[in-house]
Formats: sequence, structure tokens, C-alpha cells
Amino acid sequence: MQTKTLHFIRHGEADYNLLDWVNAHPHVQNNLTVTGREQAACCRQALAGSDIEIIYCSAFPRALQTAEIINQGLAVPIVVDVRINETGAFAFERKPVHLWHAANVPDRLTAEIPGCEPWSGMKQRLSAFLAALRATPAQHIAVVSHAEPIQLMVGILSGMPDAMAKQQPISHCLPIKIDID
Repeated sequence: MQTKTLHFIRHGEADYNLLDWVNAHPHVQNNLTVTGREQAACCRQALAGSDIEIIYCSAFPRALQTAEIINQGLAVPIVVDVRINETGAFAFERKPVHLWHAANVPDRLTAEIPGCEPWSGMKQRLSAFLAALRATPAQHIAVVSHAEPIQLMVGILSGMPDAMAKQQPISHCLPIKIDID
């Protein structure tokens, strides 16, 4: 079996990032800011020469916009996959992020919040996505998603405990490269 190279990319800065609001529904127009578009363009430059064959992105506008900007230098297929969507904080849509974090006290990994996806549910859908990636023939893959999903996917692939994975900083448009067998 050949080694696959994955590049995990958090979308560029979006309007709700500046407002410090939660966006858990992909149908909400939460677009990239000017800074977010610049971040995506810098990411495109950082990925030059990476031989990326396909880009997977979440169904959120900010992720798709990031993928499209990155793809300007690659011209590869972009596949929208809902399994890599943002954390399901549905009950907190358009509310301040600090309310979502407060609802997860004392532990995000075990919190059960009405109207929201638990960590275990997110892990299950992301594990299914990663299993599908292993089966795809592409060897160089970019994945444009969101902070928590990327923390979890990197944790799964690195064999990291969830609590440690959750602590990993995920910056806008700074690719995280992981090779898998």
C-alpha cells in the first residue's frame, strides 16, 4: 500500500469569526472576509508543488470559498463532503461563541447539549470520512474543514487521545501535513 499525503486546512477567516458567533448550519451565508481570502491565497502558495490531486471540503460557504481559492493554482476536483462539516452546535447558531463553550463545561468530550452534536457523534462521522479517504485512489489530498473537525481527524490519524487532540491549535489556512499508510 502506498503512503497518502493529507493536507488539513482550516477555512480562512469568515464574517462570523469577526463577530465571535457560532455558525453550525451550512445554509447560513458566512463568507470569507478580505483577510480570509488573503489567507486562502497564501495557503495556495504554501501548497504549490504538493501534487494535490483532489480537494475535499465541508458544505459551509467559508470552506468552499477557501477550497476554490486554493484550487486556482491547482485546477483539481473539489468534492463537498458533509462528513467534514463544522461541529454540530446547532442550538447556538448565530449566538456568541462563549455561550457554546460555557455549555460544554466541564468537559467538551462528554458534554451532552440539547440540540447539538456530541463529540462522539462528530468522531464517528469523521472516522467514516477518514476510512473513505484511505480507499480513494488519490495519493495527495487536501481537506478544507473547521477547527474541531481538524483537531479530531489529526488526533485520530496520529493516535492521539481526544483530550490532547482538542488542545491542538488550528489556525486559519495553515496546512497540517500528515502521511498515512
